[in-house]
Amino acid sequence: DWSKTRKGMQTFSERAVKDFKAAGFSHVRIRVKDPLSKKLLSQLDEQVRLCEQHSLIPVLAYQAGDFKKDPTRQNMNDVVRWWKIVAEYFTDATPMLSFDLLIEATEAVNKEPQKLNLLYEESVAAIRETNPQRIIFISPRMRSDPAYLHELKIPSRHNNRLMAEWHFYASGPSKVNESKMWTTGTPEEKRIILDKIRTAKEWEKQTGIPTWIGAWMPGSYNDGNDYPINEQVAFARFVASELDKAKIPFAVNSDSKFYDRARQSWIPSMRPVLAAILSPEGKR
Repeated sequence: DWSKTRKGMQTFSERAVKDFKAAGFSHVRIRVKDPLSKKLLSQLDEQVRLCEQHSLIPVLAYQAGDFKKDPTRQNMNDVVRWWKIVAEYFTDATPMLSFDLLIEATEAVNKEPQKLNLLYEESVAAIRETNPQRIIFISPRMRSDPAYLHELKIPSRHNNRLMAEWHFYASGPSKVNESKMWTTGTPEEKRIILDKIRTAKEWEKQTGIPTWIGAWMPGSYNDGNDYPINEQVAFARFVASELDKAKIPFAVNSDSKFYDRARQSWIPSMRPVLAAILSPEGKR
């Protein structure tokens, strides 16, 4: 949350970049929802440069809220233009920087996958005018559900620098929702996770395009937070371990659940969960 909310922007500092790198993270997914301005571009530029300086891979991800609510031609044009300007601005930026075109396809665009594919086709084409080698991420509808990866139409100008993003447990596991059930880690509960990973790997094999997970959450932090630390650790260890085995990189949602932005330090009570994410086999 370095560039998505006012608080995130106000509390960002180089210290955070250093701390994330020192903790063992290799990349950060920097979410953005605002229209472009000189101030926003300047802040993003600072964050990208600091990430490069401290060898932390930056991924810029755009909310595109108006398009998701109402996927009209005008709203699509606005998203394409947003990425065209960002791409031009970062033409000479570090090759570590990548572009994540849409933060979860939701709302009205869920019912119009053809418009989602058209958005990707046009946005990739606009980016490629100035960034022929930049890695770009596209994601399926229904909150980036891997079950819909097969609907993605690969943009014609992908230039073999394309990845697909998918999500699961983006708002954490649940003790009541069967689609993301986790209690004690029963075989059935583990099977939900393994099936989604298998779906993504099969799509990778069919297309030759690698995937990553743009968001998963070790606890129900936004919905009652009813998992004690030991249960979060068990869930995080299993998910991170299976993703490591499958060679699927991931981002965890989100930094403010683990890092105290005001104090610029890791939250002590969350350190066991952080350790389970970064080293599920206990190697760190």
